[in-house]
Amino acid sequence: MRGTYAAMGPQRILFITPNFPPYAQAGAARTGALALHWARQGHKVTVIGARIGTASGIHTEIDHPNLTTAMLPIDKSEPQVSQGRGESGRKPASKPGKLKRWLWLARQMPDRFRAYWVPRAVEKAIELGGAEAFDLVYSSGPPHSVHIAAGQIASATGLPWICEQRDLWVDNPYIERHPFLTRYYEWQGRRVQRHADAFVAVTAGARDMLRKQTGKQVVLARNGWVESDFEGLEAPPAPLDPDRLTIIHAGLIYAERRDPKALFEAIDMLGEDRHKVRAIFYHDEYGFLDQRISQYGVAESVEVHEFLPRSEVLAVERAADVLLMCRWPDPAEDDVIPGKLFEYIGARRPILATGLESGEAAKIVREGDFGIATQDAEKIAAQLRSWIASKEAGGGRIPDLPANAAMAFTRDEAFAAVDDLVERLAST
Repeated sequence: MRGTYAAMGPQRILFITPNFPPYAQAGAARTGALALHWARQGHKVTVIGARIGTASGIHTEIDHPNLTTAMLPIDKSEPQVSQGRGESGRKPASKPGKLKRWLWLARQMPDRFRAYWVPRAVEKAIELGGAEAFDLVYSSGPPHSVHIAAGQIASATGLPWICEQRDLWVDNPYIERHPFLTRYYEWQGRRVQRHADAFVAVTAGARDMLRKQTGKQVVLARNGWVESDFEGLEAPPAPLDPDRLTIIHAGLIYAERRDPKALFEAIDMLGEDRHKVRAIFYHDEYGFLDQRISQYGVAESVEVHEFLPRSEVLAVERAADVLLMCRWPDPAEDDVIPGKLFEYIGARRPILATGLESGEAAKIVREGDFGIATQDAEKIAAQLRSWIASKEAGGGRIPDLPANAAMAFTRDEAFAAVDDLVERLAST
């Protein structure tokens, strides 16, 4: 670990991020980890977040004496008016015209947090003391409305502002909208970005893109795993299924993009041995997995479950034989590293990465000897047979991967570059 932490003096950090425990969505574990990382160093961290009802229960609340949170509603505070004429005395609402729909969509740009959460976040920051109470503003998105709020707070207070983009706002290959809305979305992003003092990116490709877009300093701070998350789970647990090779997918499935079809093809190739494989998914999107399961005839080997709280998912990952990471088999995925990859590395179980065989994520899997990264179903089938043999030889459990390789990918190591940036900007 670098010596930055001891040299960095206490700072008062205003952390603006809607996705924050216990209301963070599944892929947003980084924000809580970053705030706790700062708090443990002695910094005073104030988080302005959002009460996202659909995300409640995925992450546990963070408690630290140096951490304060203000979780704000994202919608109108007044109750919704009934559309029935008998209760409200009003006629049912008519379908809005095209112009009204376009105006509504524009108001929702870049996302649904802009209309009500952004002004509340700005008002809250000023109410908490603004420049008198804080040394620096740090925003983390998506949702990218957080950067609109942070920019307005920085403008009103004169505080330096660091803009962290866990996913790119501009030139993001995952964004699909009407061409006119896309142009407006990206114009808005470029307009907001130009007011930030510095940026943080989570992949080398995103870092290079942000440098090109902004001409400003961009530091790379990849996601990572947190040792404390696996506290109590260090010893090899009993296998989830001692008789079948158990493959767990604990991340998000994006229909037609992050697609497990190569695994399903490989299972189908196993013939009679397919009954020795059990793949469990904890997320589906629009029934996409069900369609794939039916298409490849692997229903006896594949299960789909609802999301589990993160604490339970980590225990499942440690007890699994193999952890599955699905990637989009498109060059646009080269610069994307799913956050789950680092959690998988921390779980120290073999990784099967399907999809694009190039890019940063595949390189980490290969160079760290964490598993296999391929879209070739025949290679996956051969690897499944090898893992089945290893499981049988190990008495029902594949041995853990070495701990030393995983330690290079902890979040504290990744956050060292952020600490350097915070210290430099806060001191000015």
